[in-house]
Amino acid sequence: MKFRHFAAVALAAHFLAGPASAQNQYDLSGLEPGQLLLNLSASEQISVAQDTLNATVEYSAQGRDKLALQNEVNTFIKKALDILDQSEEIEFSTQQYQVYIRPSDRPRELANPVWQAQQSLRLISTNSAGLLDAIARLQEAGLHVTSLYYTLSSEKYEETADSLMKAALEKLQARASEVATLLNKGSALLVEVTLDGGNQPFFGGRVDFAMRATAMDNETIETPSAVPGETQVSLNVSARALLSP
Repeated sequence: MKFRHFAAVALAAHFLAGPASAQNQYDLSGLEPGQLLLNLSASEQISVAQDTLNATVEYSAQGRDKLALQNEVNTFIKKALDILDQSEEIEFSTQQYQVYIRPSDRPRELANPVWQAQQSLRLISTNSAGLLDAIARLQEAGLHVTSLYYTLSSEKYEETADSLMKAALEKLQARASEVATLLNKGSALLVEVTLDGGNQPFFGGRVDFAMRATAMDNETIETPSAVPGETQVSLNVSARALLSP
């Protein structure tokens, strides 16, 4: 049977978060003489180059004046947002804002504690060069990087999963047709198909953080380096094929 005939198949088109469910939907009492059900399974996987760079940058300050610290954080985060507003192809959002007393066992600091204030920004882009350049500007503005890693975009993941699904279904149909031929059956129709794509796996690429280079009268931040890794996309397919005379 050709792949284009699969439109007639009762196909579960959504990926399941867990293992494939048991195939027990087909009414066995409805089988006609000479018909039989064949259980099949296939797995496909491929490694795909990651295309999305993720980063978290933060500004933090500490001291005894809680209000002054918060004002300092607010000022630097506003400066960072202004820099990002001028950058293209970068998605960004503010993250957790924290103000807390730094732990200390010194009696003097219990009455006059040292406060810590901080806020972070999350950055995402498929334009790695642009994002790394923006990070360097943020570092020069006083923020520091707390994480920098690559992932596979949802769009690329879905595109790859769809390709694997097509390959797996074609493999299952070919197997069903082969078995039908061996058993002298006239047709093989997939009547139940379950797809298990799982959740998108994470595997970060290699990242080199920027080093601070100091000259006699100048201080600059070198642009960070980041090398993407690969994400393994896999798909498991189980099916029942109805073989008929």
